[in-house]
Amino acid sequence: AVGIEAGFDPLCRVTELVDAGEGDIRPLLAESDVYRPWKTEPMVELFEWLQSFNAARPPEDRVHVYGFDMTVIEHAAAGLASSLERLGADIDPSLREDLDTMTAGYSSDAERRALLESARRVRSTLRPMLDANKSAWVKADSRQAYENVRHRLHLVDRQLEAHERDHEERMALRDETMAENVEWIHDRATGPTVLWAANGHLNRGRHVLDEWDVDVRSMGEWLARSHGEAYCPVGFGLGSGEVAAVDGETEEISEYPIPDPPSKSIPNVLRQVDESPFYLRVDDLHDDSSIQEWLGTQPRRHEIWGGHPDGDNPVRYLQSDLSEFDWFFFVRETSPLDHLE
Repeated sequence: AVGIEAGFDPLCRVTELVDAGEGDIRPLLAESDVYRPWKTEPMVELFEWLQSFNAARPPEDRVHVYGFDMTVIEHAAAGLASSLERLGADIDPSLREDLDTMTAGYSSDAERRALLESARRVRSTLRPMLDANKSAWVKADSRQAYENVRHRLHLVDRQLEAHERDHEERMALRDETMAENVEWIHDRATGPTVLWAANGHLNRGRHVLDEWDVDVRSMGEWLARSHGEAYCPVGFGLGSGEVAAVDGETEEISEYPIPDPPSKSIPNVLRQVDESPFYLRVDDLHDDSSIQEWLGTQPRRHEIWGGHPDGDNPVRYLQSDLSEFDWFFFVRETSPLDHLE
């Protein structure tokens, strides 16, 4: 399985085509409400490559793609009504009205309160229905369809909890929920699970965003505690070039230069290596006496955000000896992503 830092529902339409091994992915990805970094040419190429891989394999041996990020209620609820109909559920008018309210989202505090009230009623109604009708609903459609409905309901439950927490508690819940969603994906995989997410989510230890007042247990730490050495986080680093990110003031995608890294920082040292790209085993670095002292100073590495609320350059630095990763992949120079029109 492949897990991507994206919402479960916004990625569903694309992943159905990947799973099927056929279909035009580009327009679906361009129109989806998925994170902007995924609506890019390299991601189209990746999904098409996975699709071609699946096309040559039997259905039971295909790679499945999932979004594992925390998901807003309107996305988690999307498709619930149609899924329940396929399962043969009896959807009365009040339940359908609540599902419609959930999928509509909100633009005011009154609409937000109404959405949360509907979500709580749907949760209390659907839970016993799912338990009581499991055998019949699996037979009516499939086990996967039944489990997807249960998973969507869990995503709704987590968002209801998020609405009751403060900012840092919501960020902590996000990483914890990501780890739960990865476990759900892994339980359904027939082989290894590969994850693609920001360094701050993947690394063991803490997820730290100083300017956002965030310092919480990372998704990677949750997974490492569950799976031990079987969890193998790979960090990514850049030396120079430009990145594309969202300007929080204009909501437009802008291109930002990667400033020259500080002296003796991780990108400053690694970009002096002639070969690029390359990857390093972090334990080997710590075992090398010529490198140990430098790593012991906690030299800084890049922490590049997907955007900045004030439109500032999203390139930041975080003190690190890289021990939060097992491997570190480095690219000397990068260029901005080519976003889909």
